[in-house]
This record gives sequence, structure tokens and C-alpha cells, in this order.
Amino acid sequence: MILLAILLMAACKNEKKEVLPIGLNTKIEGDSTLYGLACDGCTDSVLVFLSGKGGDPVTYDIIDAMREHHVIGRPHVGDWVAVLIDPEDSTKASMVINLDELKGTWTQKKTPILKERIQDYELSDEEQAKQDSSLRKLLQPVDVGFALKRHYTATPIGVLRRSRTNEDSPVIMPIPKFYVEWHVFNGQLVLKERKMAEVEGKRTFVENYDTASFVMMTSDSLVLRFKDGEQSYSRKE
Repeated sequence: MILLAILLMAACKNEKKEVLPIGLNTKIEGDSTLYGLACDGCTDSVLVFLSGKGGDPVTYDIIDAMREHHVIGRPHVGDWVAVLIDPEDSTKASMVINLDELKGTWTQKKTPILKERIQDYELSDEEQAKQDSSLRKLLQPVDVGFALKRHYTATPIGVLRRSRTNEDSPVIMPIPKFYVEWHVFNGQLVLKERKMAEVEGKRTFVENYDTASFVMMTSDSLVLRFKDGEQSYSRKE
């Protein structure tokens, strides 16, 4: 038990050395999330939590959180987790998010869109067959999504932009949002997008934020609820 406590404290010290945009060093104002390590003794009914700020492990009841599907990723010993405490009962955690399990590459299959084309000449059966075969290849679903990495950085997955060489293509490829950062804020996932836009007649980078609620996360699946609906993703190795 003493050795385990020493190892966990060492892990906390290592985490503190990282420069994080949110969490231990620069906690966002208004965020009531606690960050720390899951300790030995975690079950489906309790979370043994060691705060990243140090101190002794604290045991939280998570029975209600499990019942309401607010335990996002099962906490394992040594995992970095985010915890929301029940405002009416400080012995209970209203939400637990396994941040280590959340990290990874999450994608969904999206099919390119066929452009409307006006054809003013007739094709032979052979030419038509070749064209149809080419279109079928171009209309194959592609992976689009994002990677959530250490230090709360993110990168987009997929074709990042439409180039001039694609203007003559008969299909429009799906373009992922250019997410560059992620964090958890009061139990929700916040993704920061950076893109080019015209501001006062000048092309410049602007930043937008997408906020999503966690619906479900397993070892290979993630479901998020954005303002325009739910999105399902698969973990890509």
C-alpha cells in the first residue's frame, strides 16, 4: 500500500510538470471539474480519487452516476480522470470522465457528395461503364474526425481543404473541422476550431468553439451530442 501511494504521488508530480492549457496550472474560471488519478479500489460503485493537487485519496459514491450513464469510460488504476462532485452531497460524484481513455483518434465514415453535372454529349455503353466505375470509387466513404492528444491539443483527421485541383472533380470531399485544442468544462467536451476567414477585408485566423455533451464512450466508440444532434465516432488505431 505504501509503495502504491508513492507511485501514485510520483505520477501526480510528473503530470504537474506538463504545461496544460486547462487543469492543474491554468484552471478555467467557472469550471468546477476536479482532475486527478484513479486509485486502487475503484469499482462500479465507488471511485477512489487522488487529486492532482496532492493530499490523501478520497472515495466517492458513483452508483447514481453509473445509473444515469455519467461515468464516461471506466476508471482504471493510474488513469487521469475528471470528476464533478454532486452539489447536494460531497460524498458523491455526479460525473466521472476517463481522460486517458478519451485521448485517441476518433473518426466517422462520410461519403463524398456528387456534384450536379450537365452532360451535353452521348457516351457509348463502354464509356458510360467506365464513368460509373470511376464515380463509384470516388464515392467511397472516407474517415473524417479528430485526434485528441496529450497537453489538450487536437488535430483534424481527413482531407483538410479543397484544392484547386479538385475543382474539376465530380465529387465534393467532406472536410473535417480544424480542431486544435480540447478540454473538459463542467462535464462537457469543448473543441476549439481554428480557420481562415475574412475580417474587415483581410484574411486572418479566427477561432470558434464547439461544445458537446458526452452520451457514451467505450474502448472503441464515442457518442457526442452537439447542438445540431448526436455524432458517433469509432476509435482508429
